[in-house]
Amino acid sequence: MTDFIVTYLLLFLGFVSSALTIKQRTSLGKVIGDLLRLLSKKRKNITLKNLANAFPEKSNDWIYDILIRSYRNLGIVLIEVLTMKYLNEKEIRKYVKFENLDLITETYHRGNGLILLSAHFGNWEFAAFTAGFFTGIPLKIIVKEQQNTIADRILNKYREMAGNEVIYMDKAARKIVNSLLNKECLAILADQRATKDKDVYVDFFGTPAATYEAPAALALKYNVPIIYGFSVRNSDGSYTIKLKELKYDDLNNDRESIKILTQRHVKALEDAIREHPELWTWQHNRWKY
Repeated sequence: MTDFIVTYLLLFLGFVSSALTIKQRTSLGKVIGDLLRLLSKKRKNITLKNLANAFPEKSNDWIYDILIRSYRNLGIVLIEVLTMKYLNEKEIRKYVKFENLDLITETYHRGNGLILLSAHFGNWEFAAFTAGFFTGIPLKIIVKEQQNTIADRILNKYREMAGNEVIYMDKAARKIVNSLLNKECLAILADQRATKDKDVYVDFFGTPAATYEAPAALALKYNVPIIYGFSVRNSDGSYTIKLKELKYDDLNNDRESIKILTQRHVKALEDAIREHPELWTWQHNRWKY
């Protein structure tokens, strides 16, 4: 019953939000973010700890300001995702702009498949959705299943509106391999904590962090190019995404190369976070292991 009530409250918020401008929606999202911060003591403490560990040179005031803005980013993402089904093509193209979208098309048509790599940064849902929508290339989006099964089904419908397909992470191994063998395009968020003993540890803000090795391992094994990009929110509430190819032609298909390539994409994320620390989800216990 709780899942049902929460889900339909969220759907109502999405309906209300659909009547707002981008700037008004951003303002509403900030209010929601403030509420999330007040209601999540445990996550708030994790956020403070993560920020202090990542930026030991910063003042307490700076850290708390980023904490507030990070929660507001979560609120904005939530309200924007709830509005997705109401947005027409013109509105979506106004919302999200890629600086070099042709990089996806050109790389995909090399015929080796493609891995699109990003993180829980800015509006990551918009990034995946529009990459497929704007290029016409259907994406296989690797996601974690939500605890609220009703909301999970609805969210996946939104994710698949442009012809993309959702694959649950814990059921994905065979489907991922088959997708790459079929030269398809995968979209993966690889910034959350990996398993303690299975994946690789690489440096992230000066501290070793358990990190999913799958993107690097798959790219090296099947010779699949990797493109990464992060959605940066502009002052008007829209997003700009700059894409880059992650080169690895100097590496081999072995354990050491997997670690090196993983470190490269983690370093790209760290650079983006250092430039816009308020846009990453610090609420996740990234350094648990």
